[in-house]
Amino acid sequence: MRTSLFLVVCGLVVGACSGESASLPTRATDPTLPATPEVGGEGAGGAAGTSGGPGAPGTVADGGAGDGAVDAIDASTGPWPGSQMNVLPFAVQKAGAGATWGTALTDIIRHLPTSYGTQYDFPDDRITWGHEVTHGINSHLRNYLNVTGKKANGFYLMKDRFTLVVEPAVLLANVGPLVPASLRGSRYQTYLVDQVSGWNDTPTYVFDEWVAYTNGSEVGVELATSGSWTTWRDGVAGTLEFTVYALALGLAVETLDPTYFKGYANFREFLAWNTERAMNLYRAGAVLPAFTWATQDAYYAAWKTSPDGATLRNFARRTFGAAYCTKVLAIAAAKE
Repeated sequence: MRTSLFLVVCGLVVGACSGESASLPTRATDPTLPATPEVGGEGAGGAAGTSGGPGAPGTVADGGAGDGAVDAIDASTGPWPGSQMNVLPFAVQKAGAGATWGTALTDIIRHLPTSYGTQYDFPDDRITWGHEVTHGINSHLRNYLNVTGKKANGFYLMKDRFTLVVEPAVLLANVGPLVPASLRGSRYQTYLVDQVSGWNDTPTYVFDEWVAYTNGSEVGVELATSGSWTTWRDGVAGTLEFTVYALALGLAVETLDPTYFKGYANFREFLAWNTERAMNLYRAGAVLPAFTWATQDAYYAAWKTSPDGATLRNFARRTFGAAYCTKVLAIAAAKE
């Protein structure tokens, strides 16, 4: 029987991935990467940081100031969603190399400070290794490199980059009920129900897990594409599933903290940027022999067509626009 080692390890070994405590390819050489702003800066207390995406650089305010870029922005009417994400630099923290690691895992491992030791190491499963080390890096970023002056979470985005997202005024408990029944996958109970007791005041816990799954999938897709990973496993399904959960967090914020949602651009920009990255990795991985799985295919189909998913799909349409939704999320442009 096929099992998801990734989920078993996360759930039993590290408490449901609570996450305490070499250059990748560019878009020009790797079409799985979304358009990404260049590294910008952000001062203490939430000052704006400049980020350069396709075309003219933009600024993303790290606070309550409106930026006039809320409703249905797309390539035809404004910057591509995600291209204005505020990105900060995070240099390599240590040396490290392994003959079987690949570029992505090497990148992740080198960015975990040496003070964390080997607590996140899973050398017998390189995908889980990338996932868990990402949790360690994210913990370091939010605890030691939060320059927003507010409670915020940090997310390592590979290639010496991270972003900060200030916490919205919602609860983790608000997210689960917005996930339609047809899209409550195998991780729903573990992360959106069981983890409420420990992370309820940190709704961007959803993003932390999402980035860990996405980084892990980047490791897996690289290795499976090169032939360095040949054993079947659940390698990209978690990334797809958590993209849905991240959108549900977005819907919760839009509904319950509308001032934050409309005025704080980096929440929306990060949501758009990592959605594109995650979906590109999912589609690249889902056709690889090591990661093919009828269960994830059915979940992807449910995301696109399930009647009870219309509310979540409509959230994506009004937030990111038609062009983005058809290209990135593979859903029709028209509101349901």
